[in-house]
Amino acid sequence: MDKDVLLEEFIRHLRVERGLSRNTWLSYGYQLRGYLALLVAHGKGPLSAGRDDVLAYMEAKKNAGRRSATLFIAAMAIRQFHRFLAERGRAATDPTAGLKLPKYRQRLPEPLTATEMEKLLGLPTGDKFHFVRMKAALELLYATGMRVSEMTGLRLDQLRLQEDWIRVLGKGGRERVLPVGPRAKEALMHYLEARRRRFPGVQGTVFLTSRGVAMNRSAFWWELRRLGRRAGLSGRLFPHRIRHTAGTLMLEGGADIRVIQALLGHRTISTSARYLHVSARHLAETCRIAHPAFHK
Repeated sequence: MDKDVLLEEFIRHLRVERGLSRNTWLSYGYQLRGYLALLVAHGKGPLSAGRDDVLAYMEAKKNAGRRSATLFIAAMAIRQFHRFLAERGRAATDPTAGLKLPKYRQRLPEPLTATEMEKLLGLPTGDKFHFVRMKAALELLYATGMRVSEMTGLRLDQLRLQEDWIRVLGKGGRERVLPVGPRAKEALMHYLEARRRRFPGVQGTVFLTSRGVAMNRSAFWWELRRLGRRAGLSGRLFPHRIRHTAGTLMLEGGADIRVIQALLGHRTISTSARYLHVSARHLAETCRIAHPAFHK
């Protein structure tokens, strides 16, 4: 069977049957196209691939200097692809059976301080549409800790601002309800009014560009980087850094780790527990102030 047909079947399985996010199945598809191209170069296809072919591809990516996160995603994509082919009876064997995944050393971004975050939030000022939209998007990300993909995919029918909450669809189609604080609510209401005036009758996605189409992650990231430079913030500023800042500051403010897990949509508590390590400086400072043994 043609490799492109098999790949399309697998992507449909990820998208429809497993309900994985668009970013996930796009990433898997990208990695698998590179893997399949290597197989073709060696006169093979996915149904005739062996363990040596999988290892050769991973070794080539490693030698090319790919990060551990990229290697991990590539290995996951290849393993799930071959497992799918074997389970559906397309292939006689799974060449990835028993193979260990490469170690994934996830580096957490340095969170912004509360002062830095307030400086960033204060930059989008004025009544121009893109400033009003950026202010609302930033306040919402900071208040809820939602993923940028969840924010850009937010639809009008997911908003319940009169009741101070919104409904978010996260990874794997998992739904969660997030409270919206007064500042984020005010910024959103202001933006929605500007949206109605500029694009009357337009339904669907909440956040629109100045041309009236859905804002995507790249457009938001570009505007965020520009604001970060204006604010004089150190390090690269990207949407996940704001999410990480929200989680860290909630923990430092006394939020229970399970509350953070629920708000951020982490599947396991171990993911949320990473914030405990990031807040080590805060814990040390608290001990210095409150613990008798830290006093001379």
